[in-house]
Amino acid sequence: MPDAVTDQVAEALPGLIELRRDLHENPELGFYETRTAGIIADRLGAAGISVKAEVGGTGVVGVLDSGRAGPTLMIRADIDALPVSELSGLPFASTNGNMHACGHDGHITMALGAAELLAGRKNELSGKVVFVFQPAEEFVEGAKAMIADDVMSDHTPDRVIGLHLWNQYDTGFVGVNQATVFASADQFELTITGKGGHGALPHTAIDPVAISAQVISALQTIVSREIAPNSMGVVTVGQLIGGTAPNVIADFVTIKGTIRAFTAEIREQIISAVERTATGIAETMRGGAEFKLLNGAPPVVNDPEVASWVVGIAEQVPGVDKVGPHEEVPVGDDMAEFINRAPGTYFLLGAGDPVRPPHHNARFVFDEECLPLGVEIFSRAALDFLGN
Repeated sequence: MPDAVTDQVAEALPGLIELRRDLHENPELGFYETRTAGIIADRLGAAGISVKAEVGGTGVVGVLDSGRAGPTLMIRADIDALPVSELSGLPFASTNGNMHACGHDGHITMALGAAELLAGRKNELSGKVVFVFQPAEEFVEGAKAMIADDVMSDHTPDRVIGLHLWNQYDTGFVGVNQATVFASADQFELTITGKGGHGALPHTAIDPVAISAQVISALQTIVSREIAPNSMGVVTVGQLIGGTAPNVIADFVTIKGTIRAFTAEIREQIISAVERTATGIAETMRGGAEFKLLNGAPPVVNDPEVASWVVGIAEQVPGVDKVGPHEEVPVGDDMAEFINRAPGTYFLLGAGDPVRPPHHNARFVFDEECLPLGVEIFSRAALDFLGN
């Protein structure tokens, strides 16, 4: 049933939509979110929330301290955009070659909306709400940077929550899994070394292109032949870089790709297998292989107790039509870094329908009707967990 919280969210909604559209029109890439961070810091400060900027680079932390003893709830939102030229046709579409093509403008808006609402109801809280606005999620480095800057040790949370808009679910659906949400995401680089030479005299050279062809083919057997059929794993080679001319055998070739898995065990198994396979084939063909992990994040796995609590909160929100589990998705998100360190839950908020353009698409558009639902879930979670 609607109540005072619902009414407050509805009253704030026009301003929140205006904020979201401004953020959408001015997207910034990871670790360069200076304008975005400034807006966040200004709004938190105006609400009377303690602000610390430049955490982990361009991250912002807001602490709403009730002044009374109690638990600490951390609410995390990512703030970066993607290097995508927008084709959405929206009147507030970006024109700077970057795009909020994954809904992070919505995430910022909902977390700020909850912060402003809760600041006005601080007398109902006992404990702290810590709002973490994280940079550089898209290349899974921002969470580690903020943690290295002591965001978790300065504000040790009893629970951590966050959400991700999800266009392939209808608005009104809240997806909460009891365990795995997203896969691990690791980017790898293989440098295949050979011996350069003339293309007409291959016997005098060691051809890294030929070695790379065998390596790439063999990498595709790791999941099919080393991972159990009922376990998920992905090895994708997305880049093959090498050579300078058709008649020249290069000295080296670079292979870049991604590894995905739903468990830490399968993740480590695949990483080890990629290195072993590439090294073995390269050495067999008289060359060499150097393996590097460029960046990565572990799987996002919810705490079941916190997940059940979030389900109960979401079921109280008018406009939420269905709350339940969702399909595990083999994308990555460094929210995992936070909920690996404290009990937490990452949930999906339906923001469209199955026929809308998907995330990371230049025509991505989400349904703004989801915004009040996210604000209210965050707000009710804090009022419940810190209620005095």
